[in-house]
Amino acid sequence: MATAVAVAPLPRGRHRYRRPRRSGRRLVPVLLDLGLAVVICAVGFRYGAGFLQVHEARWVANVLMFLGVDSVSASLERHVLVFRPDGEIILAEVTESCSSILSVLGLTALTAVVLRGRRQHAVAGLVVAVAALLVLNHVRLAGSTVAGLVWGTPALVLFHDWVGTVWNLAATLGGFLLMVCITLPTAERAEQDVAGRHTARRPDSWARPGLGYRLADGDVRVVSRRVNLAGLMHRYVLPRRVSRWMGARREAGRIDYRIGHLPPVERAARVRALAGDGLGAHAASLVAVATYDDDPAVLDALAEAIAARQWEPVTNHRVGALRLWARGWLLQRSERDAAPGPAVAAPEPATDRLPPTAVRPALRPPTPRPRSSAPTPAPTTQDDR
Repeated sequence: MATAVAVAPLPRGRHRYRRPRRSGRRLVPVLLDLGLAVVICAVGFRYGAGFLQVHEARWVANVLMFLGVDSVSASLERHVLVFRPDGEIILAEVTESCSSILSVLGLTALTAVVLRGRRQHAVAGLVVAVAALLVLNHVRLAGSTVAGLVWGTPALVLFHDWVGTVWNLAATLGGFLLMVCITLPTAERAEQDVAGRHTARRPDSWARPGLGYRLADGDVRVVSRRVNLAGLMHRYVLPRRVSRWMGARREAGRIDYRIGHLPPVERAARVRALAGDGLGAHAASLVAVATYDDDPAVLDALAEAIAARQWEPVTNHRVGALRLWARGWLLQRSERDAAPGPAVAAPEPATDRLPPTAVRPALRPPTPRPRSSAPTPAPTTQDDR
């Protein structure tokens, strides 16, 4: 006979399954970035596709007419009319796939999600990449229009579907590489090269894991002062006030590794001089000194210089970090100075003293001997003789 056994459910105690919290915290920023990319693509396609279709068709027709091709017209929105010499009229429509809206939105979302840490460099790279994409897409549309004008509708469709697709892919890839090239810092300002070698001339005392291995002195490449676009813009295009403001922002985020190569005394003097210009003027260098330096005299000088400029406003996160670090360092130093150490007897001052006289020990009084317990014979008057 089979007996039924009741199985009690497991209590929901501390051994129940718990979802890890750290993985959830890491997942939230990823989901937010994906949501931001989706919003950029959806909103941009909704309101920007039609705008680019109209203007790209108009720009292609205007460029061809400027070059002397009078057999094209942009009288219809989103269309290019092609009048062939044999009387055939081709109505070429600029659709969403023909437009460069997809590539532009893709690069915009990538900049907002991945490269937003570079801020103005990322914006400059995006602007240059979008301009290059628009120019290359106009060349593709103009080539398709000329092919239809010369060889007819089949040639226009063939050039658009095959050559134009490969051209669009190459243009998108080239725009992306151009954006990355402008956004990322140059090789002269990078702390590591492609092979992972350390090229920033970081001091040995500031070395930390993950910063790359040092480059041999014989392998150091001499950087020449070549003419670049940024220098020409600062010299001839930008106003002097704007150029100084951008230079100050760049200096505030730059780490001067020459500080770590100085002796401790000169390093402390250099730290005081940098702090004297303002905590926000060389904030990155001061944070690097507080992070990597291990000389107590240098750190004391830095903390005192920061504490002496309490009237300065907190303009960014680096200045706030310096204030908090200086407060903690000074409190730790005061506690260290106030801690009682081992008692050390102070030496007696040397004086001319006479040698001490010999002191005779005090004599103890004699101790009386105890009497014996034997009986003493009593005196008698009897003569023994």
